[in-house]
Amino acid sequence: MRIHLLLFTLALAACTTAPVPPAHAAATVADSSNASTWPATLARYHWQLHDAVDSHGQRLDALFGLPDRPLQLDFADGRVRVRNACNNMGGSFLIVEDHLVVASMMHTMMACHDQTLMQRETTISNLLQSRPTLILSTIGNAPSLTLASDDGHTLTFTGNPVTETH
Repeated sequence: MRIHLLLFTLALAACTTAPVPPAHAAATVADSSNASTWPATLARYHWQLHDAVDSHGQRLDALFGLPDRPLQLDFADGRVRVRNACNNMGGSFLIVEDHLVVASMMHTMMACHDQTLMQRETTISNLLQSRPTLILSTIGNAPSLTLASDDGHTLTFTGNPVTETH
């Protein structure tokens, strides 16, 4: 059943048109011909939200508001996990022609009294399921991950190295 759902999701995603990366996207972009190495690169970092804007360049305040708990994405073993939203969220992912394709997001269903966290959860869930363009780049010496959706939303994350524990 899961494989059918994944295949259906991928087939449906293949029918959509590719978004054009926004003009303000980072200029030092990773070579898309090496996209097969991107999952390994993504897994080496905790990706913390640095910037988020809509199609008019306006900051997406719903994704901020808790400076001590920045929105974070973690990629490992073909799965993406969202941290610091209201509920635990995650789903399997593939990279298809420079797009992040996330299968149906699964999440716990806890009631959250903090509206900032609820807004954050809704916004990131919608973006991740929109098949955003994935751009890996470097800003200064820090790795950067940009996700750009068809509707012009652009989220930029800064990578912090994952420390391995044994």
